[in-house]
Amino acid sequence: MFGLAKLLTPISNPASHPTSHSELHSESHVNPAFGSWLSGRRLWAALVWFSLGLAAMGQSLAHANCVYEIPVHGAITAATLDFIERGERQAEMKGCEALLLEINTPGGSLETTRRIVERILASSRPVLCLVAPAGGHAGSAGALILQACHVAGAVRATNLGAATPILGNGQALSDDLRKKMVEDTRSFSAGLAKLRGRSVEFAEKIVTEAQSLDAEAALRAGGLDLVVVGREEFLHRAEGRSVMMPGEQKLVLKNLAVLPVERLQQDLREKVLSLFADPELAYLLFLAALGLLYFEITHPGATVPGVAGAVLLIISLVAFHKLDVVWGGVGLIGLGVGFLIAEAFIPSFGALGVGGIVAIGIGSVFLFDPASGGLQLSPWLSLGVPAVFGITLLAFGYFVFAPLRRRGASLAEDDFVGAIASIDEVKVGGGLASRQGSVTIRGEIWQVECDEVLSVGESVKVIGREGLKLKVKKA
Repeated sequence: MFGLAKLLTPISNPASHPTSHSELHSESHVNPAFGSWLSGRRLWAALVWFSLGLAAMGQSLAHANCVYEIPVHGAITAATLDFIERGERQAEMKGCEALLLEINTPGGSLETTRRIVERILASSRPVLCLVAPAGGHAGSAGALILQACHVAGAVRATNLGAATPILGNGQALSDDLRKKMVEDTRSFSAGLAKLRGRSVEFAEKIVTEAQSLDAEAALRAGGLDLVVVGREEFLHRAEGRSVMMPGEQKLVLKNLAVLPVERLQQDLREKVLSLFADPELAYLLFLAALGLLYFEITHPGATVPGVAGAVLLIISLVAFHKLDVVWGGVGLIGLGVGFLIAEAFIPSFGALGVGGIVAIGIGSVFLFDPASGGLQLSPWLSLGVPAVFGITLLAFGYFVFAPLRRRGASLAEDDFVGAIASIDEVKVGGGLASRQGSVTIRGEIWQVECDEVLSVGESVKVIGREGLKLKVKKA
């Protein structure tokens, strides 16, 4: 703007700059056309400087137009990590100045906690964490996440701590394993406290002694930076604090209290992930998937156990962090399409078709992330499109391939006629039962019926078929 003023001065107010007689004399001999050209050049330069100034101001405002709030409620699971990652992407698109995590959690997965801490430490924006609302807590994993935040605060009537690691099922650890896990978590917590300039003793005690303190006591112990009444006071008091960003660059927080706060809302994707990512449910789903797949392998043709087992296996792998959410969605959609195609060739009484529709529906929810593009996918669309797609494929398969199947069945029936086999088993009971038994033809076991009494090992010849039973006579 200083350059703009300098350029405009000679044009808008030439009388304000005294000139000598010689200067006026020489200027009077300047070609008028040249003078007009020179004035035009000055005006264009002024406009360029003015535009650049507005662009710089706009860019500055674009990078400081909001504080983006991400609620971290409930157990810390794979769904929590996905939710925070989506919030970061949304804040990036909106150009928000800072991230605000509202923490109210009893704890959760230590592996997920470490991944969340890694994202906080690598964040290009300051991450402010507040234990809220009143009555909430940052227990176990929540207390460790709080230690990683650039500014850690809590509202009154909250508590934090109790970060001693335990098994997910609540069972006791062996002494050696417990010592190993406690020491690893202790050093992890202490390192975060050193980085943020908080009490190392507090960070260690919440792990080694399962210490849990209310907000005021945690502030006195050096485990918190601020204790406030609410979010507005927290943002106001966080202003002016110097925080350490990646690369050991210091940043002074400004204007947090005057910026609007935008909150990331839980959508269908987050609700579905939260349901499946519960540690106990994820473990049960994994065991159920293995059991169903084993049953399908040992009982070929059951179909329903195999379909359900395959879908549950992919979902459980996503919940265990073994498969990324997006790739899990791609896998489910691919699996669903495969089921729908197989339905046209395999008589599964609709099991493959229904399983395919369900797999595509869940996969669509996993695959579509509104935070990546800023668009919201309607639940009716994410579930309705797979249903219509599946029904269309099923109808196509029925009208195109069903006649071929019926033709193949009739040809197979004709192929059985004249086949020779030996009786494997004869029904016990005498009378009509003694004329019924079973044979093995082309690797398949068939029930047979004869007009004469049968005996084991006797050769018979197929003369016809009635449903799933063959009519035979002695060869």
